[in-house]
Amino acid sequence: MADDRTVPDRVKDRWAQFEPALTRLLLLGAFSLSLLAQFVTPVGDALEGKVYLGGALFTLVGYVLYDAVRDLRSTLQPAARQEVRAADLGQHFTEALASDPRIDAVGFTGETVVEQLKLCLERRDVRGHPQVRLRIIVPDFGRPMEVPGQIVGGKAEDDPDLRLELGEKVRGYAYAMRALDRRLRHDRRGELDAEFRVLHISPFLKFCLIGRDELFDGIYDQVVRGPASHPPEREVLDLMGYDALLTHWHIDSGAAAREKIRQRGLLFDTLWGVARPLDPGG
Repeated sequence: MADDRTVPDRVKDRWAQFEPALTRLLLLGAFSLSLLAQFVTPVGDALEGKVYLGGALFTLVGYVLYDAVRDLRSTLQPAARQEVRAADLGQHFTEALASDPRIDAVGFTGETVVEQLKLCLERRDVRGHPQVRLRIIVPDFGRPMEVPGQIVGGKAEDDPDLRLELGEKVRGYAYAMRALDRRLRHDRRGELDAEFRVLHISPFLKFCLIGRDELFDGIYDQVVRGPASHPPEREVLDLMGYDALLTHWHIDSGAAAREKIRQRGLLFDTLWGVARPLDPGG
């Protein structure tokens, strides 16, 4: 198989292969020379005053230690981005509770964030008294749309019954967050300030921000045709994305991650400012 690596990459690989043995050999040689000078007078006399040799050895040791620390830092530093399951959001929510996080999200119904945050806050081993602010933007299911919708004559059309079903689902999640806040306050285990707003936008985009430190970015990557789950009988188009992969960006992962988080933060703030409060009664 041909080697497609560049010349610098091949040199780097060769150096990485031989560097440990070469470093050990040099250090062992320096140790042996020092030990020999201690007991053999001519050698000691020859080395006397050779301060540059000692400085060179210290420089070599410093280089080795610097390289090791740099590699360790690279290992510990978060990747610029990584793929995570939406179902794994709860782990990141839990880690953020100590800082009283603000969670901003754009989604189809809010299910991904609501379910994971609910599981996180209902755990009895949550420490402290976390104060969480949750803001979620969802599509305005009170207005006609074709996706999600129904199939008529092979083409997508608005489905008022499906929109009503999805709107009720969103209001159910909003109610669940209010009920969770009451339980947390009653048990003196925390607070949850949750607010839903609606906007007539495409529901394909989904993202979640934890403060302005972490971003989970993705799309609803499946449009599914199938029978409606509630009467009347018909074929509908629905979006699926609970198990979709999200790209995780962390502010400590470099300039690209910071810029991505900044852009999504600005987008959310703009959308939130023009969105309307969710109508609790439909």
